[in-house]
Amino acid sequence: MRAPPPADLRQSHRIPVTIPILLVLESEGYKVERQASTIDLSVRGVRVRAPFRFVPGELIGIIIQGDSRHSIPSCVVWAQRERTDVWSLAGLAFLETLPS
Repeated sequence: MRAPPPADLRQSHRIPVTIPILLVLESEGYKVERQASTIDLSVRGVRVRAPFRFVPGELIGIIIQGDSRHSIPSCVVWAQRERTDVWSLAGLAFLETLPS
């Protein structure tokens, strides 16, 4: 698991924001939606917290709860477990430019 980059090495400014989201994982013909929440957000990606493990390189769709079910394609760039060993943090890079 790779640790998140120091703030001074980031490519985009991050805004702290907590938003409930659904993460859509597709594998071998099935689709699973899991609840999570954002920690911070930038134009290039988002840091999230969820009660499951992330795998770097994994493709994940992000749905903002209350949205029209539009999924934002993203990829897990880094992942780490929190001390409780229940929660995980991950950095997700957007694979598409977000609409304004």
